[in-house]
Amino acid sequence: LAELHALYPTAEVVADRLRRELDAFEQTMREAETVWDRQMPNREWSPAQEAEHVILVNEGTVRVVRLLLSDKPLRAMPEQPGRTVNGRRLAPEGTEPGPGQPLDTLLERHAAVRARLEEFRPDPDPSRTFYHPFLGRLDALDWLRMTTWHIRNHRKAMQAGLERLKAGEGTGGVD
Repeated sequence: LAELHALYPTAEVVADRLRRELDAFEQTMREAETVWDRQMPNREWSPAQEAEHVILVNEGTVRVVRLLLSDKPLRAMPEQPGRTVNGRRLAPEGTEPGPGQPLDTLLERHAAVRARLEEFRPDPDPSRTFYHPFLGRLDALDWLRMTTWHIRNHRKAMQAGLERLKAGEGTGGVD
């Protein structure tokens, strides 16, 4: 969490970086069109699946941040830690992609969730938190920090996978 605070120290920085990452992620999705359903080398997912996972996380973040910024009471929820395999974080339940959706469908979902994410200008209330499976209890601004970092991380992984695919490296799979 300290790393996220260092990367994105204020709400203004978060908003700016989130907007830039959303732009870059959309561009990367478009660049992947010709290999959209091919599994990327050294990745378990295709660009379609990588994009869907990011969008699922973003959609969930919108719901959490909206709740944290509201006056609604926060109910106690089970705090299920995230799972890892060989030091690699696994997508939490509900954020695993399906077999792959068309680019246009995911671009529409990305645009819709982007509009909702960009509406938030949170003034964090440290007493209102929601559990994240890998980072623990986060306030609204920390959820947006995490989302910004998450988009960046998957965008970079997708770009590396696309470069390998376009260079003709195999059909994908984990080496």
